Amino acid sequence: MEEEFISSPEEVNRLLYERRERLKELACINATNEIIKQHKPVPETLQQICYILPAAWQFPEFTVARILFDGQSYETGDFRETEWKLSQTFETIQGKKGEIAVFYTRKLRDFDEGPFLREERQLIDNLATIIVNWLNT
Repeated sequence: MEEEFISSPEEVNRLLYERRERLKELACINATNEIIKQHKPVPETLQQICYILPAAWQFPEFTVARILFDGQSYETGDFRETEWKLSQTFETIQGKKGEIAVFYTRKLRDFDEGPFLREERQLIDNLATIIVNWLNT
C-alpha cells in the first residue's frame, strides 16, 4: 500500500475543511438520535430535529429546513422555500408520508448535487431513514 503525503498547505486546509464538514454531519445524526431518545410527542420531536438541521450543512448561515409529515409542516423559524432544495421522502409502514428538506436561501456555487455536497445527500437520506424507523416503532 502506497502512502500518501500532504504536499501543500492548500491540501492541509482542504483536508481540515472536509473533516469539519464530516464532524458536523455526524453531530447532526447524534443529535437526532438524542432528540428521539427523549420520547416526546411526534410534533415536538420533528420540530426539534428540524431546528438542528441547518448547522450540519456546508453553509448553515444560508440554510433553512422543513420536515413534512402526516399533513403537518415543521420548519426553522426563518423558513422559506427556494429553488435550491435537497430533500428525501419517506413513508411509514402505516402509509403516512413525509419529507425532510433543506433549502439554501441564496445561490451558491455548484458542487455534487447543485449547491449540495454528495455527503449532504447521504446525510439527508440517513436522517430520513432514522426518522421513519423511529416513526415505525
